[in-house]
Amino acid sequence: MNRRETDNFLENINEYTEQEIITNMSDIKEYLRWLPWDFKKEYFKKLIKVADKSKILYELFKDEKKFLYWEEKLDFPKRLKFGLEIEVTDVPLDEIRFLFETSSIMEIMNILEVPTDVSNVIIGNSDFEKKNEFSKWIFSSEAQMDSSEVSTPILENTLFDLNQIVAICTLYKALNARLNGGTGLHINVGADYLECNEKAIENLLKIWGECEEVFFKIANPEGEEIRVDARIMAVPIKENIQNFFEEDGSVTFNTEEDMEKFLYQIQARNRMADVIEGSRFGPENDVEYDLRYAKTDEEIFDIYHRYNMEMKKRPNEDDKVRWTSINFNHMKWNDNNPGRIEIRIFNSSLEPEIIFQNLLLVGKMFEVSIKNAKDPKYKKDEFEKLFLRDVTEEDKVNNLLNLLFDKSKEKEIFKKRWNSVSQKRSFQNYSSRKDTFEKLL
Repeated sequence: MNRRETDNFLENINEYTEQEIITNMSDIKEYLRWLPWDFKKEYFKKLIKVADKSKILYELFKDEKKFLYWEEKLDFPKRLKFGLEIEVTDVPLDEIRFLFETSSIMEIMNILEVPTDVSNVIIGNSDFEKKNEFSKWIFSSEAQMDSSEVSTPILENTLFDLNQIVAICTLYKALNARLNGGTGLHINVGADYLECNEKAIENLLKIWGECEEVFFKIANPEGEEIRVDARIMAVPIKENIQNFFEEDGSVTFNTEEDMEKFLYQIQARNRMADVIEGSRFGPENDVEYDLRYAKTDEEIFDIYHRYNMEMKKRPNEDDKVRWTSINFNHMKWNDNNPGRIEIRIFNSSLEPEIIFQNLLLVGKMFEVSIKNAKDPKYKKDEFEKLFLRDVTEEDKVNNLLNLLFDKSKEKEIFKKRWNSVSQKRSFQNYSSRKDTFEKLL
């Protein structure tokens, strides 16, 4: 059937038998693929009034790519806990909610051959509201009507946890999810892995501050450039980091004020106008007005402090401090609840292999940071080479990969990524004014 014939068929669905509907499901599926969710849902409701729901779902999803079991753990410690936020378009939150409410989600998972133990833990442990709940799969939406994101619970480097991610990727691809310049993949790492070791935070900052441009270039699959929205949602902070070490030299988290100053210096200092834009706190706390006339860094920090105190009263409002390449805004740094550190540079992906490569990159950065903090001899030479100045960008890439990885096959993954985009002009949008490299290729 052509599109007009399919449309007519669906509009008069009550005139056809179940077998006639099943016979024409391939045309119906292709027609539904391009419809907005509201129309798609109404047609689905009409279909299941005439034909068995299980048969309809089977025909809709039988030809989709099936679940492929992930069989190898990642090359970083199991005790490093992490979480992901995967953003997509063309699958609105209402569609996911509808699939849960009608119990279609389990049937679809079965058709996609997701192992029952994996699908059960996802379906039985899901919610649709973000409540700082990190033990559930959270389906939510923050942007356009047709977009949604899924946040994982706290996961570990186990095959069972990795295969939950594979299952979600399989589901979203079967639902025809798409990615665009506004969809990102955020990787959160539990700060408890760093054991409240301030030297480990310093190491992490030094690695990032020295190689931020490189991280942008190796963050995505070969040939794929950084998403457009990264300019706003993952702002480079290398210049802040380098200024921090030049002025202060060390990280200290003894008080809440220490943490506030740290966030100001690392994530807000050079972007205060963007951070506080639209902060209508009232005439007694007009931070935008006061920022225009602030002259000293002390005055600007006082404005940040006032902004920060006000935002704590408004937990449901978005704090744009977090919109940086690496984000410490969720870190609490205490033994009971140290919080998390978020890496925001990655484009969204529904390919498990790409997601796990990115997890590996982040995991190894954290692993090296804490190991060297506890034993300064650990990779001492590799660390020192990272700060060589009269080098090419390729030298810098090799030095970074030698610091992070021991296996040649892991280095090769990210070297190939860099090679494929190293000359792309678009990456100039993400370079700090404080240049890392004195001699570029």
